[in-house]
Amino acid sequence: MRRVSLQQLNWEQYLADFNALASIGQNEAGGMERLAFSEADQQAHKLLAQMAENAGFEVKWDGAGNLWITRRGTDDGNPDFPPLLLGSHMDTVPDGGKYDGLLGVMTAFHAMRLLDQVPQRRTVTLIVFRCEESSRFNCATIGSKLLAEQLTGQMLKSYVDKEGISAYDAIRELGGNPDNLYLERKYIKDSFGFIEMHIEQGPVLGERNTDIGIVNHIAAPHRFHIIVKGTAAHSGACPMGSRNDALTGAAEIILAVERLGREYADQRIVATVGKCDVINGAMNIVPGHVELYVDIRGIDQEIVTEVVTKLHMELAEIASKRNLSIEPTILSQERPVKLDDDMAEFLVEQCLKNMLTFLHMVSGAGHDTMYMAKLTRAAMFFVPCEKGISHNRAEAVTDEAVQNGLRLMYATLVRICTLDPEDEREKAEMDRLLIEEAYQ
Repeated sequence: MRRVSLQQLNWEQYLADFNALASIGQNEAGGMERLAFSEADQQAHKLLAQMAENAGFEVKWDGAGNLWITRRGTDDGNPDFPPLLLGSHMDTVPDGGKYDGLLGVMTAFHAMRLLDQVPQRRTVTLIVFRCEESSRFNCATIGSKLLAEQLTGQMLKSYVDKEGISAYDAIRELGGNPDNLYLERKYIKDSFGFIEMHIEQGPVLGERNTDIGIVNHIAAPHRFHIIVKGTAAHSGACPMGSRNDALTGAAEIILAVERLGREYADQRIVATVGKCDVINGAMNIVPGHVELYVDIRGIDQEIVTEVVTKLHMELAEIASKRNLSIEPTILSQERPVKLDDDMAEFLVEQCLKNMLTFLHMVSGAGHDTMYMAKLTRAAMFFVPCEKGISHNRAEAVTDEAVQNGLRLMYATLVRICTLDPEDEREKAEMDRLLIEEAYQ
């Protein structure tokens, strides 16, 4: 297949449909407010489902509330042609950008429509995952975690939003059943593989003037909630030497987290305190109760464990030195994921054929692909976003970057959907013989 032309991409239709979905949940300042399972999130899912039905695709929602869109191939049901899966999400952070998640969903959906141009033997299914962002329930990637059996309905009852609504109740309100995903799970396990496209959410591709980032590893977060307790006191009446200031202790913890992140930066560790709450704080009170939220990520589990261990040692030292109670609680403890080399090779092949520059890279952000990788072969690729800005209404992507991502997605679909199983078996056998010969 030659380089996919702009005319083949049907760019005007892509833009019209993307903009229709991106307008749902937009606030007055231009930011996105499509929190998981909200009215705006539901509206977006229903509009995309309508678009899919208009295109002649099959549509359903599973027990987790995930939307499934399927385009049947001519060899549907043939075990030599298991389905190819695509996916991403449409929920946003508060006042977020319009490309995070939605760009991957719309690129996959539109590429499926473009298959009208070729003989499509393999079935393609797009999964639009629910609650990828942790903004509402302090739990990320709920839809894909449920499919991968990393969460259960019972566990979801403990994740509640600021209104006291649990993730479990939110799903049940939509008619879902988080514990009834057996058939969908089997479908994924029996598939050819899974691909997700996403904006990079970082500056690497832009700084290197590169079209595509092919993700080899996804770093996993190790998240803590740390409660620091001292003694609240009057800021004027309590002498400096008599204070048990929880906030100054928390400040030392924040600096310790940053110091560990910098110390292990060459080993792909990042460490962040993203939230600090002073409970019952006021300008004239020595803080007695502070809560911190810590996020440590890496691609090597042993290194992550080493950093976490050192942080615990720092906490004990700060507590002893300042006469404070410091109580860390693990919120999530996930493992880094290595993605599939063979699936990535399909992306490399089509980058070369479409004259797209690319590099292999690590994703510091978590994605639904992490959990699909537990069930099937998984691949992921990035397109650059301007200045690396994401989770922000200023998030922006050039038309050229979107077109390149769509070009790669479509070309890869065409390649995989027209693979001849017999040719692939012969190729695999030839590769095996060449390897044996090389080692003789």
